[in-house]
Amino acid sequence: MKTYLALSAALVVAACSPAAETEAEAPVEEVVAYDGSVAPGDYSVDDGESTSPFSIDADGNWNGVDDEGNPNEGTSEVVDGKICFTTAGDDVARCWLNEAPGEDGSFTSTSDEGETVTVAPVTAEAEG
Repeated sequence: MKTYLALSAALVVAACSPAAETEAEAPVEEVVAYDGSVAPGDYSVDDGESTSPFSIDADGNWNGVDDEGNPNEGTSEVVDGKICFTTAGDDVARCWLNEAPGEDGSFTSTSDEGETVTVAPVTAEAEG
């Protein structure tokens, strides 16, 4: 009986105690997964030896300059988290793994062949 009274008293005290304050939950930040694509716009591509222009539109159509300085163009699509570029007239796509862009929009991209480039958006200030 003494055990029953002691247990009852403990439950009464617990029931009358103010509820423990719960820690405020931190706001949950929405994480947006980066899919490897390139936002439409004009870019400068630096391979460590030279810099060349590159543009892409919202439909994935692109134009740029090849290693010899000749203009080229084609289409692109994201496949398995990589952006794959197909030059007009070619049947084979060349795929690149892009890092998520930094605050300034620039990012590093590495081809399946191991070539790494730095891609930076061209702003109106940089153009003129």
